[in-house]
Amino acid sequence: MASAKKPLTESLEMYLKAIYTVEKKKKAARVTDIAAELGVMGSSVTAALRSLRDRELINYSPYDIITLTDAGEEIAQEVVRKYATLRDFFVKVLGMDEQRAEEDACHMEHRVSPELFERLTRFVEYYETCPHEKVAWNEEIGYFCARPDHRCEQCPRPLVKLHMNKR
Repeated sequence: MASAKKPLTESLEMYLKAIYTVEKKKKAARVTDIAAELGVMGSSVTAALRSLRDRELINYSPYDIITLTDAGEEIAQEVVRKYATLRDFFVKVLGMDEQRAEEDACHMEHRVSPELFERLTRFVEYYETCPHEKVAWNEEIGYFCARPDHRCEQCPRPLVKLHMNKR
């Protein structure tokens, strides 16, 4: 199907995420559930559902339950994963207020590149598991391993090299 190749808009990704969230709670979604999840009127949901159905991302017919197809669930899970990672980064690493972090993560989850997301994910994993608790902030380069010997096996090597080259 030709329309399945078009990139999804932020709005359509939000609908997939909402359907995914409702499906996890109720096993299937209805228009009213999706509208409530997104805080929109039920009438605004229909056009998005048609577009997602045409892209074969959801199973939908008027007045029936809505479920994600395998492809739709895959996209929704990725959006949810990006949201959770960004929110955790903002709260745990940057110390942001949780509500503000959730709002910012909700907007950024749709725009973050795969490369940035992969690096951010690896950094959060490193940050949460560094056994030496020697992560420090430097205004010039950001977070880096502050161990003087730079021999921690879990250190992200590019950040360590960058830090050492700045000296």
